[in-house]
Amino acid sequence: MKLAGRIALITGGASGIGRATAVRLAAEGMRVCVVDIDGDAASQVARAIGGIGLSCDVTDHEQVDAAFASCLHSFGGLDLAFLNAGITIHWTGDIGSLDLAQYRRSVGVNLDGVVFGVRAAVRAMRSLEHESDRAILATASLAGLMPWHPDPVYSLGKHGVVGLMRSIAPNLAAEGIVAHTICPGITETGVLGDRRPLVERIGVPVMEPDAIVDGVLTALNAPVEAAGSCWVVQHGKAPWTMDFTAVEGPDSRLNVPVRPR
Repeated sequence: MKLAGRIALITGGASGIGRATAVRLAAEGMRVCVVDIDGDAASQVARAIGGIGLSCDVTDHEQVDAAFASCLHSFGGLDLAFLNAGITIHWTGDIGSLDLAQYRRSVGVNLDGVVFGVRAAVRAMRSLEHESDRAILATASLAGLMPWHPDPVYSLGKHGVVGLMRSIAPNLAAEGIVAHTICPGITETGVLGDRRPLVERIGVPVMEPDAIVDGVLTALNAPVEAAGSCWVVQHGKAPWTMDFTAVEGPDSRLNVPVRPR
């Protein structure tokens, strides 16, 4: 995907992976809408890269729609939506002690935020007259590809993101919109919080956000035929795509791409 002169919107863009991606995309010549629940922090990042900062709670579909509308109004287009906002909640991982308000908060950001963002991105892209290569990326996690025992609810949300993005990819490909999922390992972000010393003490390397940006750019430069891929980013490895075992059988006859109405 050509980046120079194009327009990107990034949720969770004020820190961590989102901020690092915003900086890199701006360096590649993109105009960037930095979207974050912390509007002041989003504006600070945006000012540094010549973009715009927008405050948005991604659990609220009206705020998400408004953020995409503001991006279109300010920049006149949208070529890339990177749905990156994510959180963890504070609990032991024991499902019996799960606070349901915290559960709703986790799923609201990690899953609803992506669903609302995908819907808004597709509507925005369809509203534009020109047709060119466009992309929607979502940040999941290795916890979306394997069981994550310390936080099963986080794993639930990230598995949902993987399933969503894999499922919409064939539907959107015919419109020139590619969908990919980015699945990082342990990374220095707000999700990690203050646990880096503990993680490293038990021998788990922590990646810097710039390493995940390499995965983002790899996905954007992938051939169209790779749409729907889950790009795994792990310490010391080049980004690679996850292979999923096909489930064969007559049920697959129903599993065909859906065209827009």
